[in-house]
Amino acid sequence: MIDQITEFLKSNMAIIELTLIIVFMIALVVLIIFAWRAENKIENKPKKIKKMVVISILSALSVILYYFIKFPLGVILPFVPQFLDIHFSNVPIYIGGYLFGPISGSIIAIIRFIVKLPGSTTLGTGELADLVIGLATVLVSSIMYHRKKNKKTAITSAAAIMVVWIITAILANWLFILPFYMSLYGFDAVLGMLLVIPGIDASNYMLLYILYAVIPFNIVISGLVSGMTFLLYKRLSIIYKKI
Repeated sequence: MIDQITEFLKSNMAIIELTLIIVFMIALVVLIIFAWRAENKIENKPKKIKKMVVISILSALSVILYYFIKFPLGVILPFVPQFLDIHFSNVPIYIGGYLFGPISGSIIAIIRFIVKLPGSTTLGTGELADLVIGLATVLVSSIMYHRKKNKKTAITSAAAIMVVWIITAILANWLFILPFYMSLYGFDAVLGMLLVIPGIDASNYMLLYILYAVIPFNIVISGLVSGMTFLLYKRLSIIYKKI
């Protein structure tokens, strides 16, 4: 039975991948629609100029954090490829989403993407993955938080950041990122970069890359980022209200 399922998956992989992409895109569109409605319902909205200034500051902080405060996870976990960097540029995105709503958080993510794109070393692939993860996580977490603003909801939305982040990262790496790099740089070159992963070879590279690199890396980075957001948001919210 298991062999039959495995054979079916292998023979229909292209259809499965296309279906997953379509489902993910539909889910993202639905989230954007809900986000737009949720943000429009937020009461006591600050003046537009004040809001725009804070969004600009958070966008600048997001870019600065991406370029200047990061380190490779491979320093701590030797089986993780060196090109996977821990950074905290999503923290301002979530703070913006918590302060103003999911659309404002999404705007910060898009601004970061646009600013990063000209200096991309991955032909925009890494930046696009960061954008998709940023949009998916800020939409879900901000919609959840703005439904009922309290400590319990803040904890739940922070946990949602981790769950959505990890799922999105797995799908992005499986369906797009790794296949794109292999078509661009060659299978052997990319596989060579993944040889730090125990037991990896041409027959199991995708599974082991996801299990040993993608999942651990994204658990660590999403946990750190969501934890920092939870600790910083309330303090920054109090300061913002006093301005």
